[in-house]
Amino acid sequence: MKFSNQKNKPPAIPGASMSDIVFTLLLFFMVSTVIKKFNGLPVDTPEAYQVEKLQTKTHTSYIWIDEGENISFDDYPISSMEEIYTIAREKIVKDVQLLIFMRIDKNMRMGVLVDVQQELRKAGALRVYYATKTKASPNY
Repeated sequence: MKFSNQKNKPPAIPGASMSDIVFTLLLFFMVSTVIKKFNGLPVDTPEAYQVEKLQTKTHTSYIWIDEGENISFDDYPISSMEEIYTIAREKIVKDVQLLIFMRIDKNMRMGVLVDVQQELRKAGALRVYYATKTKASPNY
């Protein structure tokens, strides 16, 4: 009786089902990943000649102010200016690199914007950006 010597053969890894496993994992992560989209308020932003695109969205909070002077801070409706200070302060303490990105309606009163800016300044949120639409540059 002769036995075959299996010590010289490398162990075989079945590769036929590898693609099934990879696609199953891919499908799992696609389904389980939550993509957050901010709804905000309906805002008609002003136009600007020079616009710079925001480079990062990881350390960003959003404030919306519509024409009716309704304020939303990261999809949370704001009823008083003190709430802006409280929320902004909590966010700044958690993330010192926080950027505040404001979407403001072009037809709203500037007094509300100044009040919001004052509350952000008191909270220590000094990195504030404003959303605009690109306007064609004038030909001089």
